Amino acid sequence: MGQDMLARPRWKILNSRLPATVSDVIDIILHNRNLDAAAFAGELKDLAEHLCIRGMSEGAGLLAKHMADCDKIVVVADYDCDGITSAAQMALFFQEIGYRCFEVVIPSRREGYGIPERAISDNPEAKVFIALDCGTLDFEPVRRACSMGADFIVIDHHEVPSDGSGHKHAPATVLINPKHPDCGSSFKEFCASGLTFLFLAALRQALRSMRAALPCPQLGGKFLALAATGTVADLVPLVSANRILARSGLRNLNANSFAPLSHLAAGAGLAGKTLTAGHIGFYLGPRINAAGRVSEGQIAYELLTSQEPAKLARLAAELEELNGQRRAQEEKIVGEIASRLAQNPPTGRTLVLGSAGWRPGVVGIAASRVQQDLFYAPVVIFSIDEAAGIARGSARSIPGFNIHHALSLCSDLLIRWGGHKAAAGLTIAAERIEEFADRMEEIAREYPAQIFVPRGNVDLELPLALVGPQLVEALDDLEPHGIGNPAPVFALRGARFNCAKIFGKEQNHLRLEFGNGLEAIWWRGAHRFARAGGNNKNLSGSGPGQAQDMIFRIGWNTFRKKPALEIMDLGDLFASRSE
Repeated sequence: MGQDMLARPRWKILNSRLPATVSDVIDIILHNRNLDAAAFAGELKDLAEHLCIRGMSEGAGLLAKHMADCDKIVVVADYDCDGITSAAQMALFFQEIGYRCFEVVIPSRREGYGIPERAISDNPEAKVFIALDCGTLDFEPVRRACSMGADFIVIDHHEVPSDGSGHKHAPATVLINPKHPDCGSSFKEFCASGLTFLFLAALRQALRSMRAALPCPQLGGKFLALAATGTVADLVPLVSANRILARSGLRNLNANSFAPLSHLAAGAGLAGKTLTAGHIGFYLGPRINAAGRVSEGQIAYELLTSQEPAKLARLAAELEELNGQRRAQEEKIVGEIASRLAQNPPTGRTLVLGSAGWRPGVVGIAASRVQQDLFYAPVVIFSIDEAAGIARGSARSIPGFNIHHALSLCSDLLIRWGGHKAAAGLTIAAERIEEFADRMEEIAREYPAQIFVPRGNVDLELPLALVGPQLVEALDDLEPHGIGNPAPVFALRGARFNCAKIFGKEQNHLRLEFGNGLEAIWWRGAHRFARAGGNNKNLSGSGPGQAQDMIFRIGWNTFRKKPALEIMDLGDLFASRSE
């Protein structure tokens, strides 16, 4: 029997200690994350220890020798935000030192993930290829380039197959991937953009040691802004070195030190605002990704490497338009899936769906939305190319279910696949989708039932009396937030409000007003609460003074200059649960 596809989370309060002061609140949050104040004090100089990643020094030295000989370099990067920000860093470094003998290839979504064949065939004179955010599993193109006498450097962070998986990693001259089983690096969670920043630091050292007739630029400003954007957008844990990169990059972004991202932020309505990791994740990253999703990733790359104000304005506007198209297509897919699930509620632990009318570049973000709003499960969404007889899909997983491992158990059914434990991309013959869906369900049945029940963690119960500017300022010091350091979540039992208002064009948002002047908003909350069921009362029957348990985050209302609460769940949340 399948779980309720609209089941609300089971909330667990991580710490029963009740705070008396703002300092108590921060101490509890840090304790919940096994962090202390020292963990937030890392500086750029602390990144030096990560230059020991397997292959980093060797790859930098190899590239420096090719540059000293003025050899042609071909850079190939994935078409997502991580790949494009990596390629932009590499290109800007070459430009800044005056090295012109290079070319950057951003594949189109039609060519699929990985190194396109044309990158090799169109550049027979290239002496070195560099793959960014791809290449670990691109066995054939790497083999072909090496057979032509070129060196191949792969800078990637996707899973490296073990000897018994049936896969082989590509035979690159140098593979720089902290997830390689022979890599002794203490930190494995870099994305390609962070690795590229480190590689350029190593390359700078290599060029200086060779006393090459090339200047060595400082890796500040634009390089950090790009590394931070790729790191946040790729959803890697924002801890350790990633936290240093994200925080330093945000500092540079807010100093307007990199015009392309400043133009992009202005187009997203963020001009004049202090940018956070959330702004990168919800505004900047999606606009960079939109190019590869609905058009060509080359557009975003050109924006990030341009210096002409008129061109920057034009390209930022183009990305804004493409992002609007992406949103419309995403809503189309999610709406159609919602209709399908309403007519045929899922009964299993996984969800595999496909359609010829769904754009391949949007199925990944649609899968995330389906998992968040419609059905809590491992989700795979396919875009079917009926003429070619194949389907390209994106998979999104849930905590406790390793989608990369699951796909490895389905590899005999797949044409191509790759990714990591939380997300993956795959290609399959369209006629085998149903067989794949059955296999995925069989695999899911081997997992404990409890991981298919949505759960959420609450840091602590928080009295509303502590919510004020001092707390907001203290919470800001915990930024940037992301995986590994999530935004703090609070609980209030039996919250009493003066009034509840439903608002918005579609009447789907909820606003609560408390007696002390605080307001709380639940985006899309009106509909979500009404359909929740269980022991929760319908909000339409709630009046002034009605007690509701509330799960919420805290932000700042810049217009009204006071704290603002963002509701995550509302109702009788704890009365019948030991969690």
